Amino acid sequence: MSKLFEEFRINNLILKNRFVISAAADNLDNKSDLRIKRFYRLAKGNIGLIISGALTIGEIGNWGKVVKTVHDEGGKIALQIMVRGGPGITPWSKSDDDKIAVSVLPKNSIYFHSFIKYGKHHAATDEELNKIIDMYVKTTEKAKSIDADAVQIHSAHQNFLCHFLSPITNKRTDKWGGSIENRCRIHREIIKAIRRKIGGDFPILIKLGVEDGFEKGLKFDEGKYAAEIIANSGYDALEISQGLQKLDDWNRTPMRIVNKIEEEGYFRDWCKEIRKSISKPTIMTGGLRSYEFVEKVVSEGETDLVGMCRPFIREPDLINRWQKGDTNKAKCISCNKCLIELLIKGLPLDCYLEKRLG
Repeated sequence: MSKLFEEFRINNLILKNRFVISAAADNLDNKSDLRIKRFYRLAKGNIGLIISGALTIGEIGNWGKVVKTVHDEGGKIALQIMVRGGPGITPWSKSDDDKIAVSVLPKNSIYFHSFIKYGKHHAATDEELNKIIDMYVKTTEKAKSIDADAVQIHSAHQNFLCHFLSPITNKRTDKWGGSIENRCRIHREIIKAIRRKIGGDFPILIKLGVEDGFEKGLKFDEGKYAAEIIANSGYDALEISQGLQKLDDWNRTPMRIVNKIEEEGYFRDWCKEIRKSISKPTIMTGGLRSYEFVEKVVSEGETDLVGMCRPFIREPDLINRWQKGDTNKAKCISCNKCLIELLIKGLPLDCYLEKRLG
């Protein structure tokens, strides 16, 4: 049997195989029936671990039925959690109120572009950061209370926490800025506070951006060092991804176009290098599409688990198909309509070639 279909353990969580669906916002907050339908399909698809889109404490309570649906089909689910913040106004922002940011950025910062417009913001105070840390604790407690199998802290892409790691968005000179040790302090304080409150048995993962999509942003040497510090601070597994992303250039985002096997695994080298330097499991993501590719990276120890998102949006039954012997590559063609329709038109997350929901 391929190693891909062997059980794998993260803390006290036992997964049926090495496949993970990476998180994606689904824009289904007011359509619980469609959300349950989506997660039912994913759970029936035999994916080892399902990770939700990013949630805040106020949203967690609405996910009890989703968690139960996944469990009823024999699946495992981690809820990805975050605290919203940042200096930019995006097309999907709900207000232009004064945002909590890591640092105050000038209007001509390269961080701002066609998708991220300058908006009113202020640098977070120590009191505000301590409240944010407490929010992660409370959100984790809530996730555990509705029987989620794990949580994943979101510190990648445009997320608030990855702003601490990037020199583009972190201009602080206090204990939260400057050295890479200081810039990942909040990640360490979050896990320390969570462990102090709920103990060491509940699995806590982190999605970590280890290099920015901007030339003057976070570089991999510092991102790798941050990953090593964070892995040693108490997190149970690291999903390796990109930090800040330039959303008007697909090739500077985690949503790159993949047409052939040579283009798969665009975060492969990052994950491979980090896997060699830490003792915690890794999840490799980045345009994985082919059975032979994912089997190679797992069998050769480049990663412990493989994460895909767009392929499962189009083909939630992909793992069942592969396990039955049809190992043709995933049907996803990287058209990115799933993201475009969600962000621009506010439609539910779906494959707009297959239209499974609605």
